[in-house]
Order: sequence, then C-alpha cells, then structure tokens
Amino acid sequence: MEEQRGLPFEEELRQALRHLDDPCFLRQSKLVALLGLEDEDDPAAALRSALEQAIEAFKPISDTGSCLRKGRHYEILWQRYVRRLPQKAVAQTLAITPRYLRREQAAAIRALAGYLALRYDLREQMQGLFPGVHTKMVEESAIHQEMLWLADSFRGQTCEVNSVLSAAVDLVQDLARQHAVRCMWQGNLSLPPVRVPGIVLKQVILNLLMAVIHQLSPGGRVDMAGQASAEEVILTLSVTGEGCAAWLKAPSFEGPLAVTRQLLGVFKGDLSLSYTSDMLVIRVVLPCAGRQVLVLAIEDNLDTIQLWRRYTQKTRFSLVAETDPEQAIASAARLHPDLIVLDIMLPGIDGWDLLKRLRADPATASIPVIVCTVLPQKELAFSLGARDFIPKPTTGEEFRAALERQISAATLSR
Repeated sequence: MEEQRGLPFEEELRQALRHLDDPCFLRQSKLVALLGLEDEDDPAAALRSALEQAIEAFKPISDTGSCLRKGRHYEILWQRYVRRLPQKAVAQTLAITPRYLRREQAAAIRALAGYLALRYDLREQMQGLFPGVHTKMVEESAIHQEMLWLADSFRGQTCEVNSVLSAAVDLVQDLARQHAVRCMWQGNLSLPPVRVPGIVLKQVILNLLMAVIHQLSPGGRVDMAGQASAEEVILTLSVTGEGCAAWLKAPSFEGPLAVTRQLLGVFKGDLSLSYTSDMLVIRVVLPCAGRQVLVLAIEDNLDTIQLWRRYTQKTRFSLVAETDPEQAIASAARLHPDLIVLDIMLPGIDGWDLLKRLRADPATASIPVIVCTVLPQKELAFSLGARDFIPKPTTGEEFRAALERQISAATLSR
C-alpha cells in the first residue's frame, strides 16, 4: 500500500493531493463544496491554490523558531504533492526509510486536515458531506498537534526510570489512601536510562495510576516493577481488585489510556493490557537510551558552547568542546567522535580550511561534520563535504534535530 488510509475527510484530502495536477478530478472533489469554492470561476484552480497555501502555512520561519516537525510535514507535503517527487526520492532527501516516510506522510496529511478544519471552521459541514466523521476530529487534531510539539520540544531527552517512578508514586499516595488503595513501586536501581523525557514518563505513570485508583474498589492494590533487556525497559503494573475486566471499557479508564498510548507512541514506547476477572496487568515498554553519542564542537565562543551544552542536556548526546582550531584535527583524531559540529568564523584557521583538512585526513574523514554558522553558505558547506548545515542563531530543536538526522543516516548506511 502506497499510503496509509485515514478518516473520510483525510482520505478525500489525500486523493485531492494525489491529483493536484488534474483539474477534472479536483472539480469533482467534495473539498470544493467543503471549502466554499463552488462559486469560483475555476473551482479546480481555486482548490489547488487553497491546498498549496495550506501546505505553505507549514513552512517553518527560521527567525521565529518554528517547530521542526511542522517543517518536516512541509517538506513531505511540498515534495510529494507540489513537486510530485516519488516516495523513494523524498525518503532519500530526508534520510529516512520509505516505510518511515509512509508513516510520516500519513501524519502530515492528518496535520493538514486539522489545519484546514480549523482554518475553514468545518465541523458542521463535515457532518453533511462526510457521514460518520465525528465533530471530535478538530479536537483530536489539536491533541495530535500537541503530541508533535512534545516530540520536537523534548527530542532526544532521556531519564532515569527509578527516580521518575518514585516521584510519580509519591504524588498519588494521598489520593490512593483516600480510596483505600495501596500503590507500591518496587524500586530497581539497575534499570538503564530510557529515551523518554522524564516529564513525559512521569505523566504516563500518573495517567495510569489515576485511572486505576479511580476504578478500584477499597482494598485494591497496584504493584509496580521494572525489568530491562538490551534494547528496552518494561514496566509492569499489576492491578489487583474486584471486577477488573468490567471497568476496562469505562470512559473514565479508556480516555486516559488512549492519551497515554499517544504519549508513549511519540517516543517509540508501547502499552499493552492483559487481565482476568480480578487482576489487570499493564505493560509499559520504553526504549533504552543506548550508548552516549559523542559530539565534538569546534567553536571558540564560550557562550555558544554553553548554549549547545544546554541544548544537549539530559539527552543521549555528550558534547565536548574544542575552542582552539589549531588543535581541532588532533582532538578529532584522538576522540574519534560520532559527530563534529563546526563553526566557520574561527581565529587563525577558518572553518572552511578545517573542513577540508578533516575530510582529507584518514583518521577523521568518515566523521560526519555539521556546519553551524551565521554565514549563508549552505551550498559551499555541502560541496566541501559537510553532511548537514545549521544556520546561527539556532534553536534547541533545530540543533538536536540535526544531530539526530546524522546519527539516523549513519545507522541506515551501516
């Protein structure tokens, strides 16, 4: 299947995007009526213009720090449907697999549908044109956008599981006592860090505990434990009480569960349930943080280095700075970092000369270099062998995204 199917409105939008160059098809699209374009001299041209303008609204503006996921959606929508590039070419451009692109493409169309629904206030019209589409679509789209914001804002952050869960359990103890429910966490100091932000993991556990506590009868209990494998940490919430199976589909339980699944999914985690009449087992699967990624920053400005260190705090990226460009080649050969972030305006040897030397030296030639500079010389940077380019000033989201792109590209090329 080329693209994932969505709700009827999303599907109608997807078909219109696929036929953006076909006036006959666009003229028959339900979107013409939905967007109020029936009275236009050329409804097909008007629809195409409206969709292109909607896609353009996703284009990030660098000086405002627009979110990266919004920019990713723009790139996918623009390249696939305006430039008409095949999926394989777009995947290569974005340094992702075609399979991952299909998932991102579906998310981009969903985000575009949410934008159009808000932009044109389509709740009432949808009911007549698309039977079965609930008016909750806009609200669901808003939740979806919030999840994308979380992914961009906390990209790459990690946390220590034991301390986060201890804090979450402490927060609910008073409430648990009020409901005559026991809530226990069997602390495990050997659990490795996970690639989920602490604030997100804490909320995941709070969502689950709150939902369970409100459903349990007095005398019920929740026992939490954790174990780890090479690639994931599995948290188990064993809920004991009367009639567990009966309240699994209660709205007060299903709602928090759905939001929790979404939160986990943003950070590649998962949640599953199994139950009997008097016991419910909730499994939360979290990806391990894995090894630290060493980043060598060749930058003489101490304020910039401090900023980059703040950007990579609590992530899997460990940033080491080299402020003396004369020592940069030796430092790179000695440390052999996973990535190099290179400034251009350096004293003595400028960054362009350093980039050429790094590419020419066998000891450093294979290390991906990301140029980060105020100079508008992206094309020159790539021609000299840089793998990525970040304009200064940069946001934390932009900085971390460039690091993630190059680590992902290196992983795919192995």
